[in-house]
Formats: sequence, structure tokens, C-alpha cells
Amino acid sequence: RLGADAQRRDPRFDALSTGGDAASATRRYGFLAEREKEELKASRAYLKTKRGRRDAAARGDYERRVSKQRQREHDERRRAVTARFRREERSKVKKTGKAPYYAKRSVLKGAVAQDRFADLKNRGKLGAFLAKRGRRAGLLEKGARRQGGDPTR
Repeated sequence: RLGADAQRRDPRFDALSTGGDAASATRRYGFLAEREKEELKASRAYLKTKRGRRDAAARGDYERRVSKQRQREHDERRRAVTARFRREERSKVKKTGKAPYYAKRSVLKGAVAQDRFADLKNRGKLGAFLAKRGRRAGLLEKGARRQGGDPTR
């Protein structure tokens, strides 16, 4: 029996019972990501209502959750690209006996960017993404010119 001040804890989220493996936890609790997407959809619908447009707390919560979701997707993409690099390198070492090549962080970053561009191109959103990026770069240059700085640095 638990005392009056004791808290009940869900053992699925206890560090001792999960084993600390992030990949297995992601697979095991993937349904939570689906539920999160549904909740974000409902939050977006609420923010479009008259009451929702005035609710600053709900807007902040929505933006925070969207930001977390984007970060999770970015981390997953980076993990997948890194795993692909390692898998390919392992197979090359095994087949040909060559010395292993450990990709630098900058190489992995470039591969993640290429993967992102390929994904945007497949979805047909690459043009809009590049246009937005160009507008941002133009604004940075304009601001640097006003301050008398060099925009290339």
C-alpha cells in the first residue's frame, strides 16, 4: 500500500525499466507521435477560431510543440543518414578490406542537407523553400548594408 504522500509512477517511463535505449523507446512508443500529430491538428483548428486567435497561451504552447516535433524529425533524419553512412562503410570494409573512413561532422551535415533537399523536391516544395531562403538572405544583406558591414562575413 502507498502512503498518502506517495506518487504513483508509470513504469514504462521509468529510467530503470526502459533500459535507456532511445531507438527502442521510439519504436515502442511510436503511437505517441501519431497522437501528438492529431493533437497539433486540433490545436491548429482551435487557433483558427475567434477565441483561439486571442489565446496567447494556446499559441505559445502550439508553437513550442511544433518546434519540438520539427527538432525530433531533424534528429531522426540525422540519425538515419549517420546510420546509412556507417552501414555503407562497414559493407565496403567487409567486402574489399579497405581502411575504414569515419565521416566528419561537416560531411554528415552536408548529407543531411542533401537528404532534406531530396525530400523537399519529392514533395514539390523545393522551389518555395529556396525562394524563402533567398528572401531571408536578401534581408540580411540589406540590414548589413544599412549598418555598413560586409554581408559576406
